[in-house]
Amino acid sequence: MYRRYLCVFALGLLWSAGPQAPAARAADAGIWKVAPPPPASWERDRVADLTARRHAAMEQIGDKSILILYAAEPRNYAGDVDWPFRQENDFFYLTAIPQPGSALVLIPGAEKIREILFLPPSNPAQENWTGHILTRDEGRKISGIQEVWDARLLNSFLSTLIPPARDILAEEAAQASRGGRGGREGRGGAAAPPPTAPLDVNAEFSKIIESVTKGETLIHMMRGRPAEYRREIEFAGKLTGAGLTVKDASGMFNTLRRVKSQRETEILQHAVEITAEAFQRVYALGVPGTWEYELQAQFEFTFLRRNAHWGYPCIVASGVNATTLHYETNKDRMKAGDLLLMDDAAEFDGYSVDVTRTIPVTGKYTKEQVEIYRLVWEAQQAGFRMALPGHTPAGNPTSVQGAANEVFKQGLFKLGLITDVTSDQQLRIWFNHGISHGIGLNVHDSPGGKELQPGMVITVEPGIYIRPDALDNLPKTPENEKFIEAVRPAFEKYKGIGVRIEDDVLITAGVPKVLSSGIPSKLEDVEATIAQLRKAQKSTPLP
Repeated sequence: MYRRYLCVFALGLLWSAGPQAPAARAADAGIWKVAPPPPASWERDRVADLTARRHAAMEQIGDKSILILYAAEPRNYAGDVDWPFRQENDFFYLTAIPQPGSALVLIPGAEKIREILFLPPSNPAQENWTGHILTRDEGRKISGIQEVWDARLLNSFLSTLIPPARDILAEEAAQASRGGRGGREGRGGAAAPPPTAPLDVNAEFSKIIESVTKGETLIHMMRGRPAEYRREIEFAGKLTGAGLTVKDASGMFNTLRRVKSQRETEILQHAVEITAEAFQRVYALGVPGTWEYELQAQFEFTFLRRNAHWGYPCIVASGVNATTLHYETNKDRMKAGDLLLMDDAAEFDGYSVDVTRTIPVTGKYTKEQVEIYRLVWEAQQAGFRMALPGHTPAGNPTSVQGAANEVFKQGLFKLGLITDVTSDQQLRIWFNHGISHGIGLNVHDSPGGKELQPGMVITVEPGIYIRPDALDNLPKTPENEKFIEAVRPAFEKYKGIGVRIEDDVLITAGVPKVLSSGIPSKLEDVEATIAQLRKAQKSTPLP
């Protein structure tokens, strides 16, 4: 889930042919598909997208408010090693700045300057260890924000803008003036002394300062999980103690991020295309005798070579491992007769998709696997049909989840795995997770339980999991004993089978668009694709 934003993507690859020499165009020329370059809108429309988002955020909070956002804090892994840096989502949503030590202040009620980006100063000694620190000109180019100030001015600026916070920020301002933030501290040398503010803050923001002093202004900050927002929570608590009103900004961002722009949708589609290339490789290589981690390597290799990363830890689950929802060990060896459940998807420029496929290791599903697989696929089709504006992801029979549940109940009853087609409790023995969530800057993004709207992108991911210990783990009640006796024959028949099919769906004004439809999922298409790719591999190198 970590990302790098400033790499130049210049692969210049086409879907119709791979980048290999003529040997790659042998008998099966054109069979291997590779992800195309990123969409033109990715960089072309970035500033316009960011500007519109900041304007929308300022409209949401209103003129009597100030929004303060901090970049994510670097996380240490072990002593001299940090985790790869991943920017805080909402800060990135408004700035596209990948730099730690940065901050953003929005002041909708100001007469002239309504947005200020704070970036850490250049520090050659530090950059010798940790790499380039963005310049102010680079910050302007990336974000479209014209007011870019030295990050060491942030606390003194806030002390003037928010007079009740002056004492709270005094010590932090003193610490920041001794070297700032932005990477590992204490690695020789220091930045130049902090500059003075580029304008008279008291004069420029006099009306806002007066409004804050009178208690008429709200301070908006992120106040989510302590592990991610420790600094914000502590600061907000101190501001509240000083008599200020601090509002959690997360709800606003959930609303803003729920509906994607055209550019965001195209970035998600590109992440799907990278994911499709990776699935193609594992359809070809996932044969008996292969280790799960070898296929994990194929996914991660493909993501990295296309300037992407995994959007969540790879799930490569063969055999009975497929009945564990978030199996991430990936250490077993695949056997003939196994199903292989792969829940793996790319994150490109912070935007993650979410795709799952379940394929037969030998290339052909067994009779029992066919029966479970077709049921899951039919449930997903029912969910697709309900992915319409005004409907909800879950909660009623016309929701995405409700439609899939009805298919499951009827199908499981016919298979002998439940005894009551009206029982949600029996269904949950074999299908115990939600079917849909939003995707975007988080792999589990908005919309939550809200009504669907055109522009939202959601998952539809039904699954059936016949865990070998499922019946043993039911509470020992007379009702359950009767249920176990009734379903035991079917359970023994299907035991150990786990199937999930997951696709990413763009809500439109009409029929939903399945962004990941290019990754085969219909049973007949899966078998045909596996046969085609494994045959091609014998004469045509993988791209």
